[in-house]
Amino acid sequence: MKRSKITLLCLGLAFATASCESEMDSMNEEMSPVSQSANAVSAPSKYELQLPVDMPPLSENLRNAVISEAVTPSECAPTEFVTVQNQYIIPLLSDPIALANVNLYWDMNFIYSYYLESGPQYFGAKGEYTQLMVKRQREMEKFWNMPGQIQVNGQHNATLNDREALADIFESFGVGVTNRDEAYAIADELLALNELSPILPESPLFSIDGFASSNNLIVIGDGLVQMVSEAGIEQDIVWTGILAHEWAHQIQFDNYADWYPEGAADNAPEATRYTEMEADFMAAYYMTHKRGATYNWKRVEQFFDLFFQIGDCSFTSSGHHGTPLQRLAAARLGYETANEAQKQGHILSPQKLHEIFVASVNNLL
Repeated sequence: MKRSKITLLCLGLAFATASCESEMDSMNEEMSPVSQSANAVSAPSKYELQLPVDMPPLSENLRNAVISEAVTPSECAPTEFVTVQNQYIIPLLSDPIALANVNLYWDMNFIYSYYLESGPQYFGAKGEYTQLMVKRQREMEKFWNMPGQIQVNGQHNATLNDREALADIFESFGVGVTNRDEAYAIADELLALNELSPILPESPLFSIDGFASSNNLIVIGDGLVQMVSEAGIEQDIVWTGILAHEWAHQIQFDNYADWYPEGAADNAPEATRYTEMEADFMAAYYMTHKRGATYNWKRVEQFFDLFFQIGDCSFTSSGHHGTPLQRLAAARLGYETANEAQKQGHILSPQKLHEIFVASVNNLL
Protein backbone atom coordinates (compact mmCIF):
# COMPACT_ATOMS: atom_id res chain seq x y z
CA MET A 1 0.00 0.00 0.00
CA LYS A 2 1.45 3.33 -0.93
CA ARG A 3 2.16 5.86 1.78
CA SER A 4 0.25 8.58 -0.08
CA LYS A 5 -3.00 6.63 0.09
CA ILE A 6 -2.74 6.09 3.85
CA THR A 7 -1.93 9.79 4.20
CA LEU A 8 -5.12 10.60 2.33
CA LEU A 9 -7.16 8.55 4.77
CA CYS A 10 -5.57 10.31 7.71
CA LEU A 11 -6.31 13.69 6.19
CA GLY A 12 -9.94 12.66 5.91
CA LEU A 13 -10.37 13.22 9.65
CA ALA A 14 -11.68 16.55 10.86
CA PHE A 15 -9.15 16.62 13.68
CA ALA A 16 -5.48 15.73 14.07
CA THR A 17 -4.87 12.01 14.49
CA ALA A 18 -1.51 11.40 16.12
CA SER A 19 -1.56 7.71 15.28
CA CYS A 20 -1.76 8.20 11.52
CA GLU A 21 1.97 8.56 11.00
CA SER A 22 2.75 5.44 13.01
CA GLU A 23 0.00 3.56 11.18
CA MET A 24 1.62 4.58 7.88
CA ASP A 25 5.07 3.53 8.98
CA SER A 26 3.95 0.12 10.23
CA MET A 27 1.92 -0.49 7.11
CA ASN A 28 4.82 0.44 4.86
CA GLU A 29 7.03 -2.08 6.66
CA GLU A 30 4.47 -4.85 6.10
CA MET A 31 3.96 -4.21 2.41
CA SER A 32 6.02 -5.82 -0.30
CA PRO A 33 7.35 -3.69 -3.16
CA VAL A 34 4.71 -2.75 -5.69
CA SER A 35 5.16 -3.31 -9.39
CA GLN A 36 6.68 -0.30 -11.11
CA SER A 37 4.21 -0.57 -13.96
CA ALA A 38 1.99 2.50 -14.21
CA ASN A 39 -1.11 0.34 -14.32
CA ALA A 40 -0.21 -1.92 -11.41
CA VAL A 41 -2.67 -1.80 -8.52
CA SER A 42 -1.08 -1.19 -5.13
CA ALA A 43 -1.55 -4.22 -2.87
CA PRO A 44 0.37 -6.79 -0.82
CA SER A 45 2.45 -8.81 -3.29
CA LYS A 46 0.40 -11.94 -2.64
CA TYR A 47 -2.72 -10.16 -3.84
CA GLU A 48 -1.25 -7.95 -6.56
CA LEU A 49 -3.59 -7.00 -9.38
CA GLN A 50 -2.71 -5.80 -12.86
CA LEU A 51 -4.99 -3.68 -15.01
CA PRO A 52 -4.96 -3.72 -18.82
CA VAL A 53 -2.52 -1.30 -20.41
CA ASP A 54 -5.21 0.11 -22.71
CA MET A 55 -7.61 1.27 -19.99
CA PRO A 56 -9.81 4.10 -21.37
CA PRO A 57 -9.79 7.56 -19.74
CA LEU A 58 -12.07 8.10 -16.74
CA SER A 59 -13.72 11.14 -15.25
CA GLU A 60 -12.52 12.08 -11.78
CA ASN A 61 -13.69 9.33 -9.43
CA LEU A 62 -16.06 10.66 -6.76
CA ARG A 63 -14.35 8.24 -4.38
CA ASN A 64 -11.59 10.83 -4.14
CA ALA A 65 -14.06 13.43 -2.86
CA VAL A 66 -15.38 11.02 -0.26
CA ILE A 67 -11.94 10.47 1.27
CA SER A 68 -10.51 13.93 0.58
CA GLU A 69 -8.97 16.02 3.31
CA ALA A 70 -11.10 17.98 5.74
CA VAL A 71 -10.73 21.74 5.55
CA THR A 72 -10.30 24.52 8.06
CA PRO A 73 -13.13 27.00 8.71
CA SER A 74 -13.28 29.47 5.83
CA GLU A 75 -15.24 29.92 2.62
CA CYS A 76 -14.56 26.19 2.31
CA ALA A 77 -15.71 25.31 5.82
CA PRO A 78 -16.31 21.65 6.64
CA THR A 79 -19.79 20.46 5.77
CA GLU A 80 -22.01 17.81 7.29
CA PHE A 81 -20.25 15.36 5.00
CA VAL A 82 -17.08 15.53 7.10
CA THR A 83 -19.06 14.15 10.04
CA VAL A 84 -20.13 11.23 7.87
CA GLN A 85 -16.54 10.72 6.71
CA ASN A 86 -15.30 10.49 10.27
CA GLN A 87 -18.07 8.07 11.21
CA TYR A 88 -16.52 5.49 8.87
CA ILE A 89 -12.86 6.50 8.63
CA ILE A 90 -12.22 6.43 12.38
CA PRO A 91 -13.26 2.74 12.70
CA LEU A 92 -11.15 1.96 9.64
CA LEU A 93 -8.05 3.45 11.26
CA SER A 94 -8.65 1.35 14.37
CA ASP A 95 -9.02 -1.93 12.47
CA PRO A 96 -5.56 -3.19 11.43
CA ILE A 97 -6.99 -5.81 9.07
CA ALA A 98 -9.14 -3.31 7.20
CA LEU A 99 -6.40 -0.68 7.19
CA ALA A 100 -3.92 -3.15 5.74
CA ASN A 101 -6.27 -4.02 2.91
CA VAL A 102 -8.22 -0.85 2.17
CA ASN A 103 -6.56 -0.21 -1.20
CA LEU A 104 -6.94 -3.84 -2.20
CA TYR A 105 -10.67 -3.80 -1.45
CA TRP A 106 -11.15 -0.52 -3.31
CA ASP A 107 -9.27 -1.94 -6.27
CA MET A 108 -11.17 -5.21 -6.28
CA ASN A 109 -14.55 -3.50 -6.33
CA PHE A 110 -13.37 -1.03 -8.97
CA ILE A 111 -12.15 -3.87 -11.19
CA TYR A 112 -15.29 -5.93 -10.79
CA SER A 113 -17.74 -3.09 -11.44
CA TYR A 114 -15.69 -1.77 -14.36
CA TYR A 115 -14.56 -4.93 -16.14
CA LEU A 116 -16.49 -7.94 -14.89
CA GLU A 117 -19.98 -6.80 -13.90
CA SER A 118 -22.43 -8.08 -16.51
CA GLY A 119 -26.05 -9.00 -16.84
CA PRO A 120 -29.00 -7.18 -15.28
CA GLN A 121 -27.92 -4.43 -12.92
CA TYR A 122 -29.34 -3.54 -9.53
CA PHE A 123 -28.92 -0.38 -7.49
CA GLY A 124 -28.97 -0.23 -3.71
CA ALA A 125 -27.78 -3.09 -1.53
CA LYS A 126 -31.10 -4.89 -1.95
CA GLY A 127 -32.00 -3.47 -5.36
CA GLU A 128 -34.37 -0.97 -3.82
CA TYR A 129 -33.37 1.81 -6.25
CA THR A 130 -33.24 -0.26 -9.42
CA GLN A 131 -36.63 0.92 -10.68
CA LEU A 132 -35.67 4.56 -10.14
CA MET A 133 -32.33 4.17 -11.93
CA VAL A 134 -33.86 2.38 -14.91
CA LYS A 135 -36.39 5.21 -15.17
CA ARG A 136 -33.71 7.90 -14.93
CA GLN A 137 -31.50 6.20 -17.49
CA ARG A 138 -34.35 6.08 -19.99
CA GLU A 139 -35.15 9.73 -19.28
CA MET A 140 -31.57 10.81 -19.87
CA GLU A 141 -31.27 8.80 -23.06
CA LYS A 142 -34.28 10.67 -24.40
CA PHE A 143 -33.37 14.07 -22.92
CA TRP A 144 -29.83 14.08 -24.33
CA ASN A 145 -30.72 12.10 -27.48
CA MET A 146 -28.37 9.24 -26.58
CA PRO A 147 -30.52 6.09 -26.94
CA GLY A 148 -28.75 2.91 -25.87
CA GLN A 149 -25.35 4.56 -25.69
CA ILE A 150 -24.52 4.40 -21.97
CA GLN A 151 -24.13 1.36 -19.70
CA VAL A 152 -24.75 2.07 -16.00
CA ASN A 153 -23.33 -0.40 -13.47
CA GLY A 154 -23.95 -0.59 -9.74
CA GLN A 155 -21.16 -1.28 -7.26
CA HIS A 156 -21.89 -3.29 -4.13
CA ASN A 157 -20.24 -4.39 -0.89
CA ALA A 158 -21.69 -7.85 -1.46
CA THR A 159 -19.22 -8.36 -4.31
CA LEU A 160 -16.39 -8.37 -1.77
CA ASN A 161 -18.01 -11.22 0.14
CA ASP A 162 -18.80 -13.33 -2.92
CA ARG A 163 -16.41 -16.24 -3.52
CA GLU A 164 -17.17 -16.47 -7.24
CA ALA A 165 -16.77 -12.72 -7.79
CA LEU A 166 -13.46 -12.63 -5.91
CA ALA A 167 -12.21 -15.60 -7.89
CA ASP A 168 -13.26 -13.87 -11.12
CA ILE A 169 -11.19 -10.84 -10.15
CA PHE A 170 -8.01 -12.77 -9.42
CA GLU A 171 -8.37 -15.25 -12.26
CA SER A 172 -8.57 -12.33 -14.71
CA PHE A 173 -6.29 -9.75 -13.09
CA GLY A 174 -4.25 -11.45 -10.37
CA VAL A 175 -0.50 -11.25 -10.92
CA GLY A 176 0.92 -14.78 -11.01
CA VAL A 177 -2.50 -16.44 -10.84
CA THR A 178 -2.58 -19.15 -13.51
CA ASN A 179 -5.82 -21.02 -12.90
CA ARG A 180 -9.21 -20.96 -11.21
CA ASP A 181 -8.07 -23.04 -8.25
CA GLU A 182 -5.40 -20.47 -7.37
CA ALA A 183 -8.01 -17.73 -7.66
CA TYR A 184 -10.33 -19.65 -5.34
CA ALA A 185 -7.52 -20.01 -2.80
CA ILE A 186 -7.07 -16.24 -2.68
CA ALA A 187 -10.83 -15.72 -2.52
CA ASP A 188 -11.05 -18.04 0.48
CA GLU A 189 -8.28 -16.16 2.27
CA LEU A 190 -10.10 -12.87 1.69
CA LEU A 191 -13.37 -14.32 2.95
CA ALA A 192 -11.51 -15.38 6.09
CA LEU A 193 -10.25 -11.81 6.52
CA ASN A 194 -13.83 -10.60 6.22
CA GLU A 195 -14.80 -12.83 9.13
CA LEU A 196 -12.00 -11.42 11.28
CA SER A 197 -12.67 -7.75 10.54
CA PRO A 198 -15.63 -5.82 12.00
CA ILE A 199 -15.85 -3.57 8.93
CA LEU A 200 -14.69 -5.71 5.99
CA PRO A 201 -16.48 -5.62 3.66
CA GLU A 202 -19.62 -4.02 5.12
CA SER A 203 -18.38 -0.43 5.50
CA PRO A 204 -19.75 1.86 2.78
CA LEU A 205 -16.16 3.02 2.24
CA PHE A 206 -15.64 -0.08 0.11
CA SER A 207 -18.30 0.77 -2.50
CA ILE A 208 -17.75 4.48 -3.03
CA ASP A 209 -16.76 4.65 -6.68
CA GLY A 210 -18.61 7.08 -8.90
CA PHE A 211 -17.18 7.76 -12.33
CA ALA A 212 -17.75 7.85 -16.06
CA SER A 213 -15.49 6.14 -18.58
CA SER A 214 -14.88 7.23 -22.14
CA ASN A 215 -16.02 3.77 -23.27
CA ASN A 216 -19.61 4.74 -22.39
CA LEU A 217 -19.74 3.25 -18.89
CA ILE A 218 -20.96 4.84 -15.65
CA VAL A 219 -20.35 3.20 -12.26
CA ILE A 220 -22.13 4.28 -9.06
CA GLY A 221 -21.42 2.63 -5.72
CA ASP A 222 -24.00 1.92 -3.04
CA GLY A 223 -21.63 3.24 -0.37
CA LEU A 224 -21.19 6.55 -2.16
CA VAL A 225 -24.94 7.12 -2.23
CA GLN A 226 -25.31 5.98 1.38
CA MET A 227 -22.67 8.36 2.70
CA VAL A 228 -23.95 11.38 0.78
CA SER A 229 -27.52 10.66 1.86
CA GLU A 230 -26.40 10.36 5.48
CA ALA A 231 -25.22 13.97 5.19
CA GLY A 232 -28.90 14.88 4.96
CA ILE A 233 -29.98 14.28 1.35
CA GLU A 234 -32.78 11.94 0.29
CA GLN A 235 -31.42 8.89 -1.50
CA ASP A 236 -33.51 9.21 -4.64
CA ILE A 237 -32.10 12.66 -5.38
CA VAL A 238 -28.57 11.42 -4.63
CA TRP A 239 -28.93 8.59 -7.16
CA THR A 240 -30.41 11.02 -9.70
CA GLY A 241 -27.83 13.73 -9.09
CA ILE A 242 -24.81 11.45 -9.36
CA LEU A 243 -26.15 9.76 -12.49
CA ALA A 244 -26.91 13.14 -14.08
CA HIS A 245 -23.43 14.41 -13.19
CA GLU A 246 -21.66 11.36 -14.62
CA TRP A 247 -23.88 11.44 -17.70
CA ALA A 248 -22.70 14.99 -18.29
CA HIS A 249 -19.14 13.65 -18.28
CA GLN A 250 -20.17 11.25 -21.04
CA ILE A 251 -21.33 14.25 -23.07
CA GLN A 252 -17.98 15.91 -22.42
CA PHE A 253 -16.13 12.79 -23.60
CA ASP A 254 -18.19 12.82 -26.80
CA ASN A 255 -17.36 16.49 -27.46
CA TYR A 256 -13.87 16.69 -26.00
CA ALA A 257 -11.99 17.45 -29.21
CA ASP A 258 -14.30 20.34 -30.07
CA TRP A 259 -14.86 21.73 -26.59
CA TYR A 260 -11.36 21.41 -25.17
CA PRO A 261 -8.96 21.19 -28.15
CA GLU A 262 -6.05 22.35 -25.98
CA GLY A 263 -7.38 20.96 -22.72
CA ALA A 264 -9.90 22.53 -20.38
CA ALA A 265 -7.23 24.69 -18.67
CA ASP A 266 -3.49 25.26 -18.43
CA ASN A 267 -3.02 23.02 -15.39
CA ALA A 268 -4.60 19.86 -14.04
CA PRO A 269 -6.41 21.32 -10.99
CA GLU A 270 -8.06 24.06 -13.04
CA ALA A 271 -8.93 21.66 -15.85
CA THR A 272 -10.61 19.23 -13.46
CA ARG A 273 -12.47 22.04 -11.71
CA TYR A 274 -13.69 23.34 -15.07
CA THR A 275 -15.03 20.01 -16.33
CA GLU A 276 -16.51 19.05 -12.95
CA MET A 277 -18.35 22.35 -12.59
CA GLU A 278 -19.64 22.10 -16.14
CA ALA A 279 -20.93 18.63 -15.30
CA ASP A 280 -22.68 20.13 -12.24
CA PHE A 281 -24.24 22.77 -14.49
CA MET A 282 -25.50 20.28 -17.05
CA ALA A 283 -26.77 17.91 -14.38
CA ALA A 284 -28.78 20.68 -12.73
CA TYR A 285 -30.20 21.68 -16.10
CA TYR A 286 -31.57 18.18 -16.64
CA MET A 287 -32.80 17.76 -13.08
CA THR A 288 -34.86 20.96 -13.09
CA HIS A 289 -36.05 20.94 -16.69
CA LYS A 290 -39.75 20.43 -17.40
CA ARG A 291 -38.85 17.50 -19.65
CA GLY A 292 -36.12 16.20 -17.37
CA ALA A 293 -36.44 15.11 -13.75
CA THR A 294 -38.82 18.06 -13.06
CA TYR A 295 -37.68 18.64 -9.48
CA ASN A 296 -39.46 21.50 -7.72
CA TRP A 297 -37.64 24.21 -5.79
CA LYS A 298 -37.49 22.28 -2.52
CA ARG A 299 -35.91 19.32 -4.25
CA VAL A 300 -33.59 21.60 -6.20
CA GLU A 301 -32.30 22.95 -2.91
CA GLN A 302 -31.57 19.37 -1.85
CA PHE A 303 -29.72 18.91 -5.10
CA PHE A 304 -27.65 22.02 -4.43
CA ASP A 305 -26.83 20.64 -1.01
CA LEU A 306 -25.66 17.38 -2.56
CA PHE A 307 -23.06 19.20 -4.61
CA PHE A 308 -22.17 21.42 -1.66
CA GLN A 309 -21.34 18.34 0.38
CA ILE A 310 -18.90 16.88 -2.15
CA GLY A 311 -17.10 20.09 -3.08
CA ASP A 312 -13.50 20.37 -1.95
CA CYS A 313 -10.78 22.91 -1.25
CA SER A 314 -7.68 20.98 -2.31
CA PHE A 315 -6.84 23.73 -4.74
CA THR A 316 -3.59 22.22 -6.00
CA SER A 317 -4.92 18.68 -6.33
CA SER A 318 -5.26 17.33 -9.87
CA GLY A 319 -8.68 16.11 -8.75
CA HIS A 320 -9.94 19.49 -7.51
CA HIS A 321 -13.69 19.59 -8.18
CA GLY A 322 -14.23 23.21 -7.13
CA THR A 323 -15.18 24.55 -3.73
CA PRO A 324 -18.65 23.90 -2.33
CA LEU A 325 -19.70 27.47 -3.13
CA GLN A 326 -18.37 27.26 -6.69
CA ARG A 327 -20.23 24.01 -7.29
CA LEU A 328 -23.36 25.51 -5.79
CA ALA A 329 -23.07 28.42 -8.22
CA ALA A 330 -22.60 26.06 -11.18
CA ALA A 331 -25.64 24.00 -10.20
CA ARG A 332 -27.71 27.14 -9.68
CA LEU A 333 -26.78 28.36 -13.16
CA GLY A 334 -28.09 25.10 -14.58
CA TYR A 335 -31.35 25.51 -12.67
CA GLU A 336 -31.74 29.12 -13.79
CA THR A 337 -31.04 28.21 -17.40
CA ALA A 338 -33.86 25.67 -17.33
CA ASN A 339 -36.26 27.66 -15.16
CA GLU A 340 -35.94 30.99 -16.96
CA ALA A 341 -36.19 29.66 -20.50
CA GLN A 342 -38.98 31.28 -22.50
CA LYS A 343 -39.90 27.91 -24.03
CA GLN A 344 -40.15 25.63 -21.02
CA GLY A 345 -40.48 22.47 -23.10
CA HIS A 346 -37.47 23.19 -25.31
CA ILE A 347 -34.27 21.29 -24.56
CA LEU A 348 -31.05 23.12 -25.35
CA SER A 349 -28.38 21.13 -27.15
CA PRO A 350 -25.18 20.16 -25.32
CA GLN A 351 -23.32 22.58 -27.58
CA LYS A 352 -25.56 25.49 -26.57
CA LEU A 353 -25.25 24.59 -22.90
CA HIS A 354 -21.47 24.45 -23.24
CA GLU A 355 -21.49 27.94 -24.74
CA ILE A 356 -23.61 29.25 -21.85
CA PHE A 357 -21.23 27.72 -19.32
CA VAL A 358 -18.13 29.10 -21.06
CA ALA A 359 -19.66 32.58 -21.09
CA SER A 360 -20.52 32.37 -17.38
CA VAL A 361 -17.71 30.40 -15.77
CA ASN A 362 -15.66 33.40 -14.61
CA ASN A 363 -18.65 34.64 -12.63
CA LEU A 364 -18.85 31.30 -10.83
CA LEU A 365 -15.30 31.37 -9.45
